[in-house]
Amino acid sequence: MAKIRHNNILDTVDSVLAVSKKKGIIHLHAEDEALSGQHLTLNGRKVLHFGTCGYLGLEHHPEVKRGAIQAIERFGTQFPMSRTYVSNPLYSELESLVRQLYQVPAVISKNCTLAHLTTIPSIIRQSDLVILDHQVHASVQEAVKKLLSQGVTVEMIRHNNLEMLEDRIKKQRSKFGRIWYMADSVYSMYGDFAPIKDMIALAEKYEQLYLYVDDAHGMSWAGRNGTGYAMSQMPDGLYRKMILTANLGKAFGACGGLSLFPNEEWYNKVNNFGGPLTFSVQIEPATLGAAIASAKIHLSEDIYTYQEELQKKIAYFNTLLRQTDLPLVHECESPIFFIGTGTMDMGNHLVQALLNDGIYVNLATFPAVPAKNIGVRITISLSNSYEDIEELVNKLNTHFKEALAATNQTQDNIRKAFKMPALSQVPANSALVVGHTLSVKRFTTIRELDAAPWNKYLGHRGMFDWDGLFFLEEAFSGNAEKENNWGFRYYVVEDALGKPVLMTFAVVSLLKEDMFSQPSISKAIEREREANPYYLTSTGMVLGSLFTEGNHLYLDRESPYWREALKALMSELYKDQEKGKATSILLRDLDANDPEMDEFMVGQDFVKLDLPESCVVENLGWTDEEGFRKRLSKKGRENYVQMIKRYEPYYDVQVKSRLSEDELQHAIRLFKYVKSNNFAINNFLFPEKLFRLLNESEAWEFVVLYIKEEYSINRKAVSVGFCHKNAAGVYSFMLIGMDYDYLLEYKVYRQTLYQVIKRANSLGVKKVNMGISATMEKKKIGATPYAKVGYYQAKDNFVMEMIGATFVIEKD
Repeated sequence: MAKIRHNNILDTVDSVLAVSKKKGIIHLHAEDEALSGQHLTLNGRKVLHFGTCGYLGLEHHPEVKRGAIQAIERFGTQFPMSRTYVSNPLYSELESLVRQLYQVPAVISKNCTLAHLTTIPSIIRQSDLVILDHQVHASVQEAVKKLLSQGVTVEMIRHNNLEMLEDRIKKQRSKFGRIWYMADSVYSMYGDFAPIKDMIALAEKYEQLYLYVDDAHGMSWAGRNGTGYAMSQMPDGLYRKMILTANLGKAFGACGGLSLFPNEEWYNKVNNFGGPLTFSVQIEPATLGAAIASAKIHLSEDIYTYQEELQKKIAYFNTLLRQTDLPLVHECESPIFFIGTGTMDMGNHLVQALLNDGIYVNLATFPAVPAKNIGVRITISLSNSYEDIEELVNKLNTHFKEALAATNQTQDNIRKAFKMPALSQVPANSALVVGHTLSVKRFTTIRELDAAPWNKYLGHRGMFDWDGLFFLEEAFSGNAEKENNWGFRYYVVEDALGKPVLMTFAVVSLLKEDMFSQPSISKAIEREREANPYYLTSTGMVLGSLFTEGNHLYLDRESPYWREALKALMSELYKDQEKGKATSILLRDLDANDPEMDEFMVGQDFVKLDLPESCVVENLGWTDEEGFRKRLSKKGRENYVQMIKRYEPYYDVQVKSRLSEDELQHAIRLFKYVKSNNFAINNFLFPEKLFRLLNESEAWEFVVLYIKEEYSINRKAVSVGFCHKNAAGVYSFMLIGMDYDYLLEYKVYRQTLYQVIKRANSLGVKKVNMGISATMEKKKIGATPYAKVGYYQAKDNFVMEMIGATFVIEKD
């Protein structure tokens, strides 16, 4: 299988966060001598603190601090033993208090992440099905990922969509023992609630359904004795088929994770040998002491006073927000609020402006939220006064309007991204301003553009010259399969003198969501597609096309208007995205080492993805074999002698401008062999019409390899290289078909690469585009790999996260 460079999600996240870090709004250090919860000192400035998860301010409560201090004085700074052997004396007291709070057995872990890693693998079995809510916390998803390699089936449903959950239960209940639905009680980004009562009703309807609920953000500020939002929805106590996790950090004021069980059987199973619980260091005495003190406050009447006061401040904040046009994504009684900004550019601008004006809030960014759903996350705590809240709203309203103008963002665009109703009146500054210096032209066929300027700026790069695109428009229209009918779009942005600043093209087409996924994931998804051919597919917009390869974007970086030109392009892409009902946009095959472009694209809500490298042979012009060998590296020369030159005598190589009908059908079969054996780039099979048209085109030719008669009874080709020569003399090795029965014995692939380069050299071309897979093999025969990236934006990240959370990655 051909090897390619696959994207690592950590690199994508790093590229997004690097921009915010550069602007000084994340990875900050508080500079205070002491903290109260109301203020922070950041970058030398005292600011109001609206980013805490300590909703009740109990981390500053005198009794909680005294409990920590006394615990250190009595038991030291740590108790360095596994709990399997001996627990710190404070554990038994805390366990007793927790049992008083919840009236059920509980396992206490060092934090909630370890609680999930302890509990989930201990309870879930191979015969179970796990269904994740799309927005369930990452710590739950990470624990579940461990189960994939053990053969546990994992699925994902859209956020709070119980109809989708019930549909999955109906379809899957005959295949599994238990079905576990995993969700948060209070979601950490938008502050919305899980429908706990409806979930329980569904579990009563289907005995196989069990619930795993993370109440980390619902703890303390809600529920009887501060036992959390989930417990507030269960007046009769913990539901018989629910495992509940809670947090001794955040609003509780200490640290630690609780796993709460409705029966002793589950409790004993986790407590006896719960993975990390067994071999992790215990909670420190200071933290245990703080947790005990906080638990006693929760068991007193004081907790209700704190809860009521927080609800008053939450209600006050909601009241003030209603008096503005700020796009509050979800209004509820939780202390978490989310104001949408849509773009990363505006989110960074707004958070930075607020920070400079004395207000600290959190920027919510990818992957915690989709790239188009960036926003400001605000938390209200008892440490905030009513005057503080008023100041927050006034400054938030002012700087939000300024940020709209500064970043060319609009209220309508933001509300549309979050599926919120539009405002009745659009502010005057909401129109996207390209500037009087630029004009934008959009076309739907290459016939509407002159060939000379197109070929000058773009067509010289590869197969996508004017004639090549004319060919593709014909090939990908009028086909029986919907995936093989593409909508072509051409964009030209010119300056005041009519000179192109930007020129490109894109297609609207049906895509496989796993196109650039790991091969093992695509193999698993293809098994599903045997019954449902369009499983995990969607319409998307792709810069260039799924057939062409190379940099499809001409952008004059010397022009002072190149950023405005890109914004103009994006505006047109968004229009075509809506018209074509596309869910995603991919700007592909751009240079990997371009930090200026990275920062700009992240600001426009695109995330960077590593794409396969482009391989190009540029050192052509040799006159004999020795001349070719001199252009290779030492390993390349060894490879040539052992794997290519040694096997060349077995081959009869012919270059054909046209194939007979039998030869064409055989070439198509060979291409299908390659396609079915290579999931490195997983796209739809090209239509037969494409092959027929290229067989008739003067721009295409075929490098055909046969095994000589004296070595084989096979008279048919064992390899066909489909090659294109453009108007600028660039040779492109576009497709290959191979007979896998001869692949290894006769080194068919390596021989084909060499013969294609040899043919290109004989034509006197400038360079050879060798495609985007099998980089190591192509390097050995003189190709230079160029690292490429894409910039991707989706309306939501459900499918991306579902693939990442529910499919196991295996080695090829």
